[in-house]
Amino acid sequence: MERDMGVGEQIGKSSALVRRAAALLSSDHSFDELFARLTEMLAELVDASTVFVALPAASGEYAVEYHFDHGKVLRGHVPLRGGSVALRAITERRLIWGNAPEQWAPGGRVPIDSEHPERNDSISAIFAPMRHAGEIVGCLSVQSPKADAYTEGEAELVAAIAHFLGVALENRRLFEQSQRIAEIDPLTGLPNHSKLVRDLERLVGQATSTRPVAAAIFNVVNFSQFNDTYGYALGDEVLHRIAATISRFFSTTVTVGRFGGDAFLMIVHGETSERAIATIDELARAFSDLTFEDAERRIPISLACGYALAPMDALTRVDLIALCTHRRRLSRKRGGAPVGDDEIDALALNGHFIEVQTLVDALMDRDPFTRVHLVHVNAMAKHWSEANLDLSPSEFSTFMQASLLHDLGKLLVSDRILVKPGRLSAAEYRSMQEHARFGHNILSDFRRFDDVARVVAQHHERWDGKGYPAGLAGEGIDRLARAVAILDAFSAMVDDRPYHRGISEAEAILEIRRCAGTQFDPELVERFVAWRAEGGDANAV
Repeated sequence: MERDMGVGEQIGKSSALVRRAAALLSSDHSFDELFARLTEMLAELVDASTVFVALPAASGEYAVEYHFDHGKVLRGHVPLRGGSVALRAITERRLIWGNAPEQWAPGGRVPIDSEHPERNDSISAIFAPMRHAGEIVGCLSVQSPKADAYTEGEAELVAAIAHFLGVALENRRLFEQSQRIAEIDPLTGLPNHSKLVRDLERLVGQATSTRPVAAAIFNVVNFSQFNDTYGYALGDEVLHRIAATISRFFSTTVTVGRFGGDAFLMIVHGETSERAIATIDELARAFSDLTFEDAERRIPISLACGYALAPMDALTRVDLIALCTHRRRLSRKRGGAPVGDDEIDALALNGHFIEVQTLVDALMDRDPFTRVHLVHVNAMAKHWSEANLDLSPSEFSTFMQASLLHDLGKLLVSDRILVKPGRLSAAEYRSMQEHARFGHNILSDFRRFDDVARVVAQHHERWDGKGYPAGLAGEGIDRLARAVAILDAFSAMVDDRPYHRGISEAEAILEIRRCAGTQFDPELVERFVAWRAEGGDANAV
């Protein structure tokens, strides 16, 4: 600035700069842009070889966050150390300035860059506290390597700009805070639906075939039953546990949030297709360990997952979400396994079911827990038969059909009972027991299914006569029904069910052995245990 400028001209220029500063600081520029323009503006007024802004950190300490040093803009977090003049201006709440170090730092200067103190060449300096609503919110400093660089009027002008800067920063902080609140789900603390939709819209527009965007929707399979059984407060606790798990996956390439209700969305971007799908699978595995514990048992929190990639599967955000939603429904049929395709209904079931295909389709769509259980029992029945059951062709056919249809009667059992996440009441248990009789009655209307109907009716009878529905005992129970009973119990123990987390195969085998001669046919138990001891079959596990 020219020193021989007339007083009136200097006042006019200063007033113009203050108006420009006020306009600049009320703009919607990012703070990086704002700081760069402010530095340029200050250079028009004074010698601004060094400019920095110190702001409070979350810890409460102040640190230099924006730093212009001899033509270079530096961005970093440099805490103010004891003896710092900026810190003194903040704590003493006053303007400190001078045209010689002994005037503004009589106790000695503290360089910003402690590793290179030789760069601290400032002779004249201004330290102006930044204010908002009477509170100090930071410090603006302007410095020069020249002596007598500033006048009192220029120091006061920098103080005025610091005030504007404090107001602008605080207003921006409040705006960003309100924006964050508007984008955060209050229950889980995760990004909410509107935030996720905006992010996905933007990222789908940037997706390429080599760096696609993957979206995955997860939702709790039996969430309404959690609410109905335990109340909404514990239902909210389930959502908190899901949120705690999914939030661990936040990264520069992964965004997660609550999409609505019991649905959560993961967005993976900037990765290859393989890596994106691997991330989704990793989250699904993390969810598989989630449980809800009541006073009596550990109950699995089971989630279904459907995912799709843009641009390969869909080109718009709307189509991508629709595809994820559709595949999530398919995932429920797989018991929650992540589904990223649409070809999952052609199951490799063992047996002939043409006459009852409609019943099979309805049973497979009953609920994910039932579907997984029946497919498991059906697969084990085939491999056990081949190992040591020595069945005739007709017995084998009946065994395959009955192993899949043994829970057919559950089509007539209420959802409230079938997927209840907890222990059944006595009345509910009696209703559940009716499924054996219901299944028998349904199959009795089909020709050539009489033997299957008998096995279905008897698969909950016990060797000791204490089973249901007829209280049959020993060899009075169809041999194939006795075999299905073992497979049914084993699968129910090792697979996750609505009411418990699966146990290990070793624990299940011990329980099967313990119940030999009471619940189960002891001879068939030995055959089953021998087959499993030989390794069973990987496809049947």
